[in-house]
Amino acid sequence: MSVHWTEELATGVEEIDEQHRELYAAVASLHDSMKQGRLDRIGGVVEYLARYAADHFATEERHMAERRYPRLAEHRALHETFVGAFLVRKAAFQSNGFRPSLVVELSEWLATWLGDHVRKVDGEMGRFFRSQAAGRSSIPPRPVDSFRSER
Repeated sequence: MSVHWTEELATGVEEIDEQHRELYAAVASLHDSMKQGRLDRIGGVVEYLARYAADHFATEERHMAERRYPRLAEHRALHETFVGAFLVRKAAFQSNGFRPSLVVELSEWLATWLGDHVRKVDGEMGRFFRSQAAGRSSIPPRPVDSFRSER
């Protein structure tokens, strides 16, 4: 499974969108390293993803706080859930090495999570930011569990 950034995923905040592009590229690099049998690259990509995700989530949360995004707490909880799940997978690598099956599982999980999160959750955040810039600052309510793939 490969992932590709498209402009339809843009939030309208260039700092966030640039980070999303870089995250998509890192996940694609993980996938490509696996396809090419370059398991020696996997450790560096995993470490990069761990650091970069934390930095990126902090950036998003800062923008949400500055703009008084009403779903900041929910969004932050999804980020925390991701970090926990990622750390479990990272620990599996540390215990078992970069076995191809683990790399494939991580690559597929990241591609799915990133695609769903950016398209749905960050998309909603971007719509809020754009409506706020246009002079509207509310978003329609939605059930908290509408992003089931986040778990």
